Amino acid sequence: MKLKDPKDWTIAGQKVKRLDTADKLTGKQIYAVDVKLPGMLNASIMDAPVFGAKVKSYDEAKAKAMPGVRHVLKVGETAVAVVADTWWQANQALKALNIAWEEGPNDKVSSETIAAFLQEGLEAKDGVFVGNKIGDAPPAIDGAAKKLEATFFSPYQNHACMEPMNCTARWTADKCEVWVATQNGMRRSPPRAEAAGLPPAKCEVYKYHLGGGFGRRGSRTTRPRPSSSPSKSRGRRSGWSDPRRGYAARPLPAIGMCKMSADWTTRAELVGLSMRIAAPSILASAAPARLNKDGSDFIAFQGLNPQGPEGQIGYTVPNLLVEHAMRNTHVPPGFWRGVNNNQNAIWLETFIAEVAKAAGKDPLEFRRKMMANHPKHLLCSMRSPTRSAGARPAGRIARGIAR
Repeated sequence: MKLKDPKDWTIAGQKVKRLDTADKLTGKQIYAVDVKLPGMLNASIMDAPVFGAKVKSYDEAKAKAMPGVRHVLKVGETAVAVVADTWWQANQALKALNIAWEEGPNDKVSSETIAAFLQEGLEAKDGVFVGNKIGDAPPAIDGAAKKLEATFFSPYQNHACMEPMNCTARWTADKCEVWVATQNGMRRSPPRAEAAGLPPAKCEVYKYHLGGGFGRRGSRTTRPRPSSSPSKSRGRRSGWSDPRRGYAARPLPAIGMCKMSADWTTRAELVGLSMRIAAPSILASAAPARLNKDGSDFIAFQGLNPQGPEGQIGYTVPNLLVEHAMRNTHVPPGFWRGVNNNQNAIWLETFIAEVAKAAGKDPLEFRRKMMANHPKHLLCSMRSPTRSAGARPAGRIARGIAR
């Protein structure tokens, strides 16, 4: 196909007005959760509270006796759904099921055991991947007269969107239609056709505005399947238990620790920096085929790379070592906007600020000396009007530097 000549463009490269702003401001915008079909039923689903657990038993008779309830369906081995005339009726009946869960392999996992698992990764000798290496940081730091060490921690964070995870399906013998808020409509086709028992040509997906997505409604974390709606009919599925069983997103990887150490000379110049990250791998969970040949996760080093599209570190340090000890927990991480740059930047910049403080230097000037070979980063710092040192502006609680 021949591309259109830029002189003939009518939209690309032009400033155009948003046509949906008014509706979003007044509440008229229709999202997937607002879709209503004639005769539509509603489903509410409860999944296991712990990954790996399975449904043991539930009180189906009690739920079926409640107003508006049409069906009680077991979904796979780990979930139960109630279908009713309204979502509220379905949700109330779901609570009345009194679901009991079989003990799974992860029932004994706790915040403490996960923290210990990550802590072990900070000191591990094996299974550690190097993402960036210049010089020889460990001996440079060990032999320094002045050095600093710190450990940072990022907890799990639920990837909650303003619009609950949902989809609406109309399923007949001849056609399957799905209304859904998704970031990847093309990936919806195979599971939709498989669940409906129809060829892809007889299946349609209608994409709606997202009531918040940022990776949560991506290819792996949203899977609309008509089988969870009433058989051969129409209905909406919505999961109110999503926060306790959704894919974790802390800016990813979902949870992690980072141990950093540094040394500086009597001239207060950084000559050694070591950074060990102990955290899950998002690619190992979400897209293992994208891992490097050695099994390492290149996304883990976002913002810390020597070069490349995944984010270059903005500082030149004579002796630098950045490592990732992959420690995958039982909770699968999912993409969140920014991914690993989120916590990597916080860890790095917080530590650099601490080193500057210990060296008695202005944190911005301390950074600029290390940015000489990084013009984009240096230009950004030159445009910054703030200084963390000096008098505090009137009416300001605090100020600082971020990237």
